[in-house]
Amino acid sequence: MNPPHPRSIAGEVVPGDGRGRGLGIPTANLSCDGADLPDDGIYAARVGIDGADPRMPATVSVGTNPTFAGERPRRVEVHVHDVDLDLYGRRLDVVLIAVLRPTLRFADVAELVAQSERDIAGCRRVLAAQD
Repeated sequence: MNPPHPRSIAGEVVPGDGRGRGLGIPTANLSCDGADLPDDGIYAARVGIDGADPRMPATVSVGTNPTFAGERPRRVEVHVHDVDLDLYGRRLDVVLIAVLRPTLRFADVAELVAQSERDIAGCRRVLAAQD
């Protein structure tokens, strides 16, 4: 399920729903209006901030967040590992390295958080193997 070559997404960080930080997994929501986004799913990635070389490890979600009720546009949410940064208004350059899994709907938030923690661990393994 890995892309044949790394795929890039870039955008400015904009306010999202604010759920990630409250769940202990903060995400940066990218404004990607009109962008040709990859398939919905969870990806291992590397991120650069404001034009820096994309080296920072990240877990990326592309999709509609089906666990939460309501109509939602597709979005790109980036969890940059091991940092606590204010990224609002900054540009992120995201290089998708591997697909971890498809987007899923969870029965509750606890299941979502548990799977997100497993995704982050899986992302770390994928990126460590690449180094």
